[in-house]
Amino acid sequence: MKRTLDTARLALLALGLGILAPACDKDAPPAQPAPAPAVKREPTQAAALERSRQFWASAEKGDWIATYDLLAPELQREQPAAVYLDRKKNHIYKNMRVLEVVAQKDEQIFLRVAGQWTPNHPKVREVKLEPGQTLTQDIEMIEVWRWVGDQWCLLRPLRPEEFLEQYPDLQSKAPTPSQPVPAK
Repeated sequence: MKRTLDTARLALLALGLGILAPACDKDAPPAQPAPAPAVKREPTQAAALERSRQFWASAEKGDWIATYDLLAPELQREQPAAVYLDRKKNHIYKNMRVLEVVAQKDEQIFLRVAGQWTPNHPKVREVKLEPGQTLTQDIEMIEVWRWVGDQWCLLRPLRPEEFLEQYPDLQSKAPTPSQPVPAK
């Protein structure tokens, strides 16, 4: 019985050989496993706290480029990296602590942060201080973070009194500006 090879069988044979032939080649690179499906991250409070801690760890080291990457996209559009870096070089932050989640509303979360800030502008360095005086100040702020895509992005910092003015519906959850910052 004479068999003829039709086009469909020929294509099937070529496909099978195309799959099997590389597996027999000892010099061929190993097959790569299929990429794992991306896990969708959720906007958790723990993720926001960690993101803020990452921001302040970079800020304390003076790594303002890393902090710029954590800003909300609209903030980056309003303030190009060169402008942001030029402004930030005049600030020194120490002992920054992300203390707590003050509130969460819609796609925003509000974090209370405290630490020490020292101005570092060339004009400030000309100020004559008395012995024991310092320009370093204890600061407290409420950071506003917004969920963008699959991560928290810093929208803006607010003084506690600004937070209370701008978000009166969240007042019961926020510290009053006169409360002392607990040491940690």
